[in-house]
Parts: sequence; structure tokens; C-alpha cells
Amino acid sequence: MKLKDKNVLVTGAAGFIGSNLTDKLLEIGAEVIGLDNLFNGRIENLEEALKNKNFQFHKGDIRDINFLLDILKDIDIVFHEAAFTSVPQSVKMPESCNDVNVNGTLNLLNAARKKDVEKIIFASSSSVYGDTPTLPKKEDMPRLPISPYGVSKLACEAYMQAFHQVYGLKTLSLRYFNVFGPRQKDSPYSGVIAIWLGRIINNEDLIIFGDGEQSRDFTYIKDVVQANLMAAEYDVSGEILNVGAGSPITLNDLAKLILNLTDKKNLKLIYTDPRPGDILHSYADISKAKKIIGFQPEYDQEQGLRDYFIWYCKKYNVNLKIN
Repeated sequence: MKLKDKNVLVTGAAGFIGSNLTDKLLEIGAEVIGLDNLFNGRIENLEEALKNKNFQFHKGDIRDINFLLDILKDIDIVFHEAAFTSVPQSVKMPESCNDVNVNGTLNLLNAARKKDVEKIIFASSSSVYGDTPTLPKKEDMPRLPISPYGVSKLACEAYMQAFHQVYGLKTLSLRYFNVFGPRQKDSPYSGVIAIWLGRIINNEDLIIFGDGEQSRDFTYIKDVVQANLMAAEYDVSGEILNVGAGSPITLNDLAKLILNLTDKKNLKLIYTDPRPGDILHSYADISKAKKIIGFQPEYDQEQGLRDYFIWYCKKYNVNLKIN
């Protein structure tokens, strides 16, 4: 499926991943409708998109089935990025997490089926694996999520596959591993890189939950966007694919790398209690995505961090030396 001149819907379009994806879709010539309830998303993320004649923005909620039925008219493909996104918040608010992620996704699938949408690509998460000791994480291994957020994403994957099997709707789930990059919010519920960047700019020490030996597969946003485009263009349905850098790094090593890149080696690492719902080790086996859609990450963690920090300093006029 070539995306040029296709009618595309991006849910969660004003969010971190959704807005980056929207910009790229417009760049390659798609007609894009962006949908967001602006609970987490920020309209400023769509500053460039809103100048493009091929973009329309609608404020609305995926839990509103009538709204979805209206907006999905004539849509060819959906990139479903809208979600309740925070693991710590899902521990505090499991009902809200389930309502947005599971009920909202089921609404979207039902509306897409009724409106003859060709394909839905769903943003899933490595959190579905939970804290099983087997590494790297492979798509066919047991999934034992340990947070309401992880449970909700696993339920959505199952719905994606069921709607493909039962109704013939083309669906594909991409399991993202710790995505970072431009437009990621610095808030208590953000990814650790965005939080640390905010602290570095304020010359504050970096806080690590636990002993810092937990490892993650930090994946640059441009690689995640590329994976979505490839997933749309290949005729693959009913599959689940890992999308990661395929290279783990401990939080201690990540912190040292960031402090070196920003020339802030004077700042300290402060250790505090682990957070409930956080897993210890996670990184992706991406061989299936390579084989099925030709996915190959172009950014290692250092390249991604440098690109992100340079963008941030330019965007917000921050005077920070990037090595």
C-alpha cells in the first residue's frame, strides 16, 4: 500500500509519537486527518502540520463511537497511537487506563469494520512482556504484564488479531520499546530521557529509581515512524512485531552517556526506591520485523540522543553544549 494520496487517520495525532508520524505522512504526500482529545497531546506539536493543506485536525475521543463513525468515512488506513500512556499512572488509575486503551480501541475497530477501512496499525508496547527473565524479548514468548497499562495493551493486541480473523480487517500491532525523541514531554510520567534532559537544563542531579542496573532498549522516534510506514506499505496482516533498537543499555550507562554528551559530568546520580509496575530488563529481538517489513533501525542510542538534544536546544533556545 503506497501512502501517497491515501486518506489516513492518525489517532493521538497531537501526542509525541502521533505528531512525528503525522509530519512524516504529510511529507510523503498522504492526506491526513489527526484526531486527539488533547488530554495528553498538545496542539503545538501540530504547528507544522496545521499549515499543510492536506491536514485536518479534529478534537475528539476514541471512546465516542458516533464521532469515530463520522470521522472514518473514506479513510484508507488508521495509525492508532491514541492511548493512556503512563505505566505509573495506570497503577493509580487502572479503570481509566482500561477505558481509554481497551474500550477506545474496540470502538475504533468496530467503526473501522463498519466503514471498510483497509488497515489499522496499532501502537502496542514492550510492557506486554512483563518481567519474564528471558532476553531478548521475542514476539512468541509468554506475555505476563505486571501493570494495568501492559494488560491493556495486550488486550488490544488480542482484539487486533481477533478482528483480522473474524472480520478480515487488516491489522498489525507494533510493540514499541522505550521510544524517545523530539516532543516527548518532561513530566513525572514521561520517559526517563525527557525527564533527565529537563533536569540537566536546570543543572539538577539525575534521579534513578532502583539501582540503575535495569536495562532498556531505547528506540529513537525516527526509527519508530519508519517502522509504521513500512508496516503500512507491506501487505502483512494479523501480525505482531517488535520495534526497538535491538541494543540494551543500563540506566547507569545511559545516565553517563547523557552527562558526557551534554558536558555535565559534575552532576550526580541519585538513587531512590524502585517504582511499582517497572520491569528490570527489556530489549527487543527485531529479527521478525526485519524479515517481514524490512525494518532496520538507523539510529543507535548515542546518535538518537544527540539528534534529540540538538533539536531541543534549537526549538527552546536552550544554551546547552552537545558534544
